[in-house]
Amino acid sequence: MGRCIKEMELDLRDHAENGTIYKRNAARGIIRHGDKYLAIHGKYGDYKFPGGGMEPGESLPDTLVREVREETGYRVVLESIGDYLLVHEKRNGNPDDWLEMDSWYYFCDVEEKPCERDLDEYEKEYDYRVTWMTLAEMLQKNEAVTDRGRIPWVTREAVVMRELYRMETAG
Repeated sequence: MGRCIKEMELDLRDHAENGTIYKRNAARGIIRHGDKYLAIHGKYGDYKFPGGGMEPGESLPDTLVREVREETGYRVVLESIGDYLLVHEKRNGNPDDWLEMDSWYYFCDVEEKPCERDLDEYEKEYDYRVTWMTLAEMLQKNEAVTDRGRIPWVTREAVVMRELYRMETAG
């Protein structure tokens, strides 16, 4: 496994200070081909890197492989899992909950041909679609999203996209 390139804090300050704290870990894939990145597009106009929450007994690489395959149909090449960005996020989870989520965004590759996806019910409800887009396009679309209450992760994704864009243009 790689090293942490950057650690970021994100507090949306929309949570009850005295609410129940729900902690979660997630693994997400930063998968690039040329100038385009593998992304999930939702019905509210948002774009996110594929990935999701860790299940009991899973390691972060296990979570990354499972979530990317479920959401996109692409299989992560295990040997390609490398460096990562880490986001510590605090936000409203449910009306009385305070969600603290650590998301590891791993740079990795996928096999060329996707298989069938296996979406969760909420992913089907959000009409998740697979796309390849540039960072600039995804960031522009995410910054234009107005209904952030339904998709609070759009802020986290924009933070990561801005950092990747900064890294690309600095080097």
